[in-house]
Amino acid sequence: MPYFIIFPCGDRNKISVVEIIPALSYEINDYAVASRKEFHEVEEAVEYAKNLAKENNKEYVGDDGYLD
Repeated sequence: MPYFIIFPCGDRNKISVVEIIPALSYEINDYAVASRKEFHEVEEAVEYAKNLAKENNKEYVGDDGYLD
C-alpha cells in the first residue's frame, strides 16, 4: 500500500503518515501534503516522517498506534 507524509487536519505544526490505496489515489488531494514522496513500507514512511518532523521542529503524530 502507498503511504504519504501529511500535515494532519492541515495543522502545519504536526506531521503524520496516511495510507491511500491505489484505487483511491485521488484522495491525496484531500490532504495537506508534507512530502510528495510515496512509500510502500509503513516503517520507512514513519521513519521518514519522524526525521522530517525533527528536522523542521514539528511534532510527529502517529495514527492509532499501528504506525508507531
